[in-house]
Amino acid sequence: MRDAIHYGTEDEWPKFIKQLQDLGVIKAVYTLMQSTGLQDMAYPLLDFQGLTKILLRYWRAIPVELERNDQWRTLESIYQAGHPEERKEKREKEQSQERYRSLGFESENPAWEFENVGYLGMMDLADFAKKSEDGFQKILLEQITKPVESRCPIAKVSLAVTSILYDHFEIAKEENDELQKRYVTMEARTNFENVFTPLLLQWPRLHTAAIQAFFRLWAATGAEADDFIKIDELVRILVEQIVGLAPRTMTIEQVEAEFASWDLRQIRELQMELLESTQQDAWGHHLRYAFTLLWTFR
Repeated sequence: MRDAIHYGTEDEWPKFIKQLQDLGVIKAVYTLMQSTGLQDMAYPLLDFQGLTKILLRYWRAIPVELERNDQWRTLESIYQAGHPEERKEKREKEQSQERYRSLGFESENPAWEFENVGYLGMMDLADFAKKSEDGFQKILLEQITKPVESRCPIAKVSLAVTSILYDHFEIAKEENDELQKRYVTMEARTNFENVFTPLLLQWPRLHTAAIQAFFRLWAATGAEADDFIKIDELVRILVEQIVGLAPRTMTIEQVEAEFASWDLRQIRELQMELLESTQQDAWGHHLRYAFTLLWTFR
């Protein structure tokens, strides 16, 4: 994995990761991170976790340039996943003025909209569109029937969730050097809960669960286009609460169930409890901001 990152090219990384997935390597590492017998495997597991963050950071740094055929094809695959009825139609129809706007982008040349999440954001959106194709199509159909100001833009939501997960797992942090990693690993032997984050290896499923939560909150609050940042803040709180407080042994299925079970009333109660109990929380500024905005909803 390290050789692929340091000596391979960005075009080879996705193929390599797919091989790891097909061989069951990522699933196996995820399972080992949740096990009780970590003592003899702490260092290699921590190393794999660190390399995963490096790879995510590299993908985030790759700019989206639709002049590149591979990236244009990825964007086209997202569109086709949401509009299967157009797959066999003529090329002329594909040049509709509302082609990419129908996916929730702000323009027909949306490369600039990936500025904060890079190619990682495009990969996440493509993964969601393909693996949840029926759900993706349903969302698009539901939104198109609503007034423009009431639509929840799926592409924008996906990119926002990528940014939330990127911040939550602190992907932007530089990798520690070998000495620091060995020290942390020694600490990990008695502090597994704080060092290992197996849910990082479930990034695509966390991304999907957070998108679904975003849409539920949008509907529950009666949000409109100008309220997007408010829902973004609420989902950020939800990720910190569910993923951030999840014990190491909590399965992705349990996390998904947690996302599905939270409603607006519970989030309001959580905000009040946390604001009353602490002002110095690591994500208190998000809480305070979202708290003041939430009550502006009708």
